[in-house]
Amino acid sequence: MKDTHEYLVNTEFPEFNLYDDRRKFVTKEDIFGKWNVIFFYPKDESPGCTIQSCSFREKYEEFNKLGVQIFGISSDSVSSHKKFKEKYNLQYSLLSDKGGILIKSLKLKKNLGIVNARVTMVVNPRGMITYVHTSQLGVTGHVKKALNEIIAQGIRI
Repeated sequence: MKDTHEYLVNTEFPEFNLYDDRRKFVTKEDIFGKWNVIFFYPKDESPGCTIQSCSFREKYEEFNKLGVQIFGISSDSVSSHKKFKEKYNLQYSLLSDKGGILIKSLKLKKNLGIVNARVTMVVNPRGMITYVHTSQLGVTGHVKKALNEIIAQGIRI
């Protein structure tokens, strides 16, 4: 599936207020002042989402050394995220977009009209989306493309 969310590039990331896997609120204020990789995925424990999430885990230190925060977002519950994070030793926050409010505000299209989109965004310290990658099937490509984009932005240790 070709990138279908390019319209988001150079737009401001919307306001949000979501619980993370520790039941703490994360808001737009938490992304200001740092580079961020925010990836939306369909479902905890599904094969593609597990591979994608673990791919971010494997590259976490590279992102962390560059000062980049990572957030994974799906409509799964906080308790589902907590179990998923613990099972796969994920170091970054998983945010629960119950009801898909943030997904809808970004107008992320569903794949085949039923499966939530798999979209990765790079968001700069001012809260602007600088890069978007959409691909339901190329799950490990999200990590590589996001890291390449961060490096292309000139972000260094």
